[in-house]
Amino acid sequence: MENELYLYRLTAAGGEGKQYTIIVVSPTDEKAFQDAEKELERQVLVTPVISEWNLIEKKRIRPGSGYVLESCS
Repeated sequence: MENELYLYRLTAAGGEGKQYTIIVVSPTDEKAFQDAEKELERQVLVTPVISEWNLIEKKRIRPGSGYVLESCS
């Protein structure tokens, strides 16, 4: 279906070993990466140089869907 939306969990590797997790809603993989990049730019004070992007999870959005994220200690 062309009107389906997906919930994406992506990670971005930045300088100095920083790792970012970005969650976005998008219709395609390509758009998800674009949206994640824009979201990262909006959320951090200084936009980091990203060396690598990874698609970790993609889920079709429907009532009751969600994520369980493991806590980082």
